[in-house]
Formats: sequence, structure tokens, C-alpha cells
Amino acid sequence: MKQRYRSAALAVTALLIAAPAGAGGYDPALTPVPGDPAVTTEITQHENGRLAKRAFRKNGKLDGLFQEWDADGNLTLVAEWREDKGEGVWMYFHPNGIVRERSYVTRDLWHGPSEGWHANGQKAFHGEFDLGMKRGPFRYWSEQGQAFGPAVELAAQGPEPRIILAGFFPQGFNAWDVTFSIDLETMFVGTGDDDGENRRIMMRQWRGNAWSALEPAPFADLAAAEGNPISSHDGEYVYFSSDRHKAEEPENPNRDLYRVSRRSGWKQVERMTATPAYGEVSLSTAAGGLGVMWTDRRLDGEARIGLYEVAVGTDPLDFRVLRNLNELQTGDSSGEAYPVLAPDGSFLLFSNYDLAGAGTQEDMYMTLREGDGWSAPRALGAPLSSPGNDTAVQVIGGHTVIFGQSDEQGTRFYAIPMPSVLKPRKQP
Repeated sequence: MKQRYRSAALAVTALLIAAPAGAGGYDPALTPVPGDPAVTTEITQHENGRLAKRAFRKNGKLDGLFQEWDADGNLTLVAEWREDKGEGVWMYFHPNGIVRERSYVTRDLWHGPSEGWHANGQKAFHGEFDLGMKRGPFRYWSEQGQAFGPAVELAAQGPEPRIILAGFFPQGFNAWDVTFSIDLETMFVGTGDDDGENRRIMMRQWRGNAWSALEPAPFADLAAAEGNPISSHDGEYVYFSSDRHKAEEPENPNRDLYRVSRRSGWKQVERMTATPAYGEVSLSTAAGGLGVMWTDRRLDGEARIGLYEVAVGTDPLDFRVLRNLNELQTGDSSGEAYPVLAPDGSFLLFSNYDLAGAGTQEDMYMTLREGDGWSAPRALGAPLSSPGNDTAVQVIGGHTVIFGQSDEQGTRFYAIPMPSVLKPRKQP
């Protein structure tokens, strides 16, 4: 037993020395102060007499080093507590002694780097938490060292578009809109019929190294017409449109903007707008409170869809229209739709159809931020534009653009490096 105690202490000490400075924002405290009368030692055993747990309590609360062993005597967990809350390095072990997971905890929440290994020593995953939530995409590897997972599936690999999510939707399933959470492990899909009926928001999650089946999102109101989910630039919210208010507000049959928070488990919904004269379709945001809104009627009452630059505050009701973006293409009577802002607000992607009244399909355009305004839109030629409908979906991590193309064969999604989108292409 003494050797196991010593080995565990050496393992903890070595890992703490290797810990990033300031990880978790705590001062490691492996053991209480020797001789402190407020400290008690708690030891439990398995039925075979082997040590099961050793912990320290100060004034009755867990404080300091915490260790657990299985019935065969293998160390399974080394952790740290402070006043009954997890605070420090937590390490889980495989039966052969290889560290299975090392994470940092503060105030009982995963916070900071998190990484794991397979029993053969091969890296299994790596990422970072922010107060219990994944800060961004995690990377995953098999026991043979092969990378997999959403961060690989959705990544652009080369300068040209790469098809993703192939065969991901059931046959005949019409996927209107797609957006991904900031860790890429939750996907929301707006669905519906071609005539706009039965619009629903569905969800798939990355679970057990595979995507789950489609199911209604936790915030979805199945009695309402809802759609166009878009993840916020910081991943804290998903914005969507809904007419769930129509029963209580018969004078407002249009869809308004709502948002749902990630930290509520995608359950806490807040309303952002109430506009009986027109309806919002979607909202894309960027850092600094910048946003671009898509409406199903223009704010002046004209029966055409429109785009508007907006300011989005911390409070959901702090929402103001700043600028009309419908005249970016001067003298044009087309329909601007599907806006997607870069996370830093430096550029805006949107689709445009019926350009100059020519009855064209949706093609993608880009406009660059210039001071307080925007540059003249530039058409994104092939292969980003096709004979079918082309729409931007999301800018992921500031480096990959996801976009969709749909025609009579269905909808396909692609990933392309952001520099390939920003670089002007030669028109045929």
C-alpha cells in the first residue's frame, strides 16, 4: 500500500509540474496542513480488504488530495478538492497505470485544458473547457492514431471545396438550414416543405464517437413554424425565428427572432423582437455587438425580403437596426438572403437571387467591412456558385467556410478554407 501511495503522489507531482501556468486559476493543495486539528482522514475499503478511497476533510468538507482504487488495487482517480468543490487537477487512470484523462477543475466545473490517452498510450482527445462548456472543437484520435470527429469531418482540406455530411440526411429530407455549436458537436437543422409548411428545428449530437439520429431540438416548439437556426459568433446562443407567440398575439402572425442559450442545455429561450408589420427570418452576429438580420418583408413595408445591419446588446431586447443593406447593389431589385457574418465582422456572405429581375437562382456574394460601411458586393464564382441555389452556412473557427448547394438532386454541403473565399476568382 505504501508503494501505491508513493507512486500516486509522484504521478500527481509530475503532472502538476507539467501543468500550464494558471490552468484553472488555483494553487494546488495536495494535502492539508500537517497537524491541523480541523483535518480528518477518510479511508474506505473494498470487500476484499483492498483500499478503495482515501480523502481528507477539513471542518467536515472535502479538502486536498482525493484518491480512488479499484478492487484489484489499481489507481483509478487522483483529484483535488477545496471546501467540498472540485478545484485542481483531476486524473483518471487505465488499469495498466496509463493516464486515461487529465483535466483541470475550478469551482466544481471543468475549466482549462483537458486531454486523454488510450490504454496503449496513444493520445485519445485534446481540448479546452470554459466553466464546464467546451471552449471550441475537441480533437479525437483512435488507438491507432487516426484523427476523427467533427473537427476533422468539417475541416477544409485543400484550397478547393470538399463535400461534407454526404448522405447525412434521409432520402427526401429537405434540410433548409444548418448550424453548428462552437465545439462542433451539436448540429441544428431547420427543416420543412418546399412551400414553407411544417418548419421544424431538429438536432443531431456527437455521442459515443458517432452522430446521433435526428430529433427535435430541446427548445423546439412543434406547434409553431420555426427555422433558420444560426449559432452566435461566440457560441453562447443559437438565434432562430418562430411564430410560437401567434396564439397569444393574433395581430402578429409573422415569425420573430428568439435565442436559446448553450449554458442552459439549449432549453432557455428568450424573445428578441416583436414586429407585426414584418417578420424576421434569421440573425448572424459578430464580435462587438454587430449583426445582420434577414427579414421576410422590408421595414418600409415593401413585400420583398431584405437585409439590415443591427446592433445586438447583452440584453435580448437591446436590439437596434443600424443600416439598410438592401441597396448594396445599387439599382438592383433582387432578393438578398442567407447572411453569414465572419466572427470578427470583417466580411459578410449572403445570397442573391433574381438579380436585375433576371429570374436567377441564389448565388453567393461577399462584401467587405470598410470603416462604418461595406464594400460593393462581389459575386463568388464557380465552384462556390453553381446552376442551383448556393447559400453560405457558417464560418467556423475563423478559417473554414461551410456552404450549401441545392438543386433537383437535393442539398449538398461543402467546406472550403476562408482564404479561398476571400481571394477573387477568375470568372469564366
